[in-house]
Amino acid sequence: VLAFSSVEADAQFRGKGLSANYGSTDFNDFQDEVVTLCEDRTPNEYFRLTIEGDCRSVVRCDKAGIAGTIRLAKVKCPSGLAFDLERQTCDWKASVNNCDRLSKPRLAKP
Repeated sequence: VLAFSSVEADAQFRGKGLSANYGSTDFNDFQDEVVTLCEDRTPNEYFRLTIEGDCRSVVRCDKAGIAGTIRLAKVKCPSGLAFDLERQTCDWKASVNNCDRLSKPRLAKP
């Protein structure tokens, strides 16, 4: 089960781009870096913006509207669950062993 939720960041990080936002949990802080974040990602791949926190929040790249503007769509797992990057789903926190990674491992292309 996935649930949408808002997340707030420290004011010191707001609007300063990817490198300045390390540790921020506010996905709005990363909107300036969306193109970089979404490079080589499939539209259905969820990933983390930070490894800080409780491992519940992830985002995915989403093309919005007719113009196809790329934006980040955020998802937050319900309380007691964490997002498993390898399986791309919420699971019991004790069953998720990849909370220390930002994204699932990439397979080398032949």
